[in-house]
Amino acid sequence: NDLLVFKPDSWLVSLTSGMVSSIFVVFAMTPFDVISTRLYNQPVDHQGKGVFYRGYLDCFTKTVRKEGLHGLYKGTGASYFRVGPHTILSLFFWEELRKFYRK
Repeated sequence: NDLLVFKPDSWLVSLTSGMVSSIFVVFAMTPFDVISTRLYNQPVDHQGKGVFYRGYLDCFTKTVRKEGLHGLYKGTGASYFRVGPHTILSLFFWEELRKFYRK
């Protein structure tokens, strides 16, 4: 009982767990967002093929070679501001509605 930060059925448990999980979601998704953005924004030749990258794996390897793993996490802050609130609110309302319907 000494380690309890919140009461067991407190809404703060749902909110805090949503906040923590949103950080993990962002770190898992940002590399895929970076690669997808680079593929979408590259110029194409007259045949419609990408000029810089041949595909997903090619973009991944070129990014890691040129910029290191840090290059895959460019825009993490922007990703958090986009994905974070969605994850937090989705998990918060899911848990609170689940509690409501259990009563």
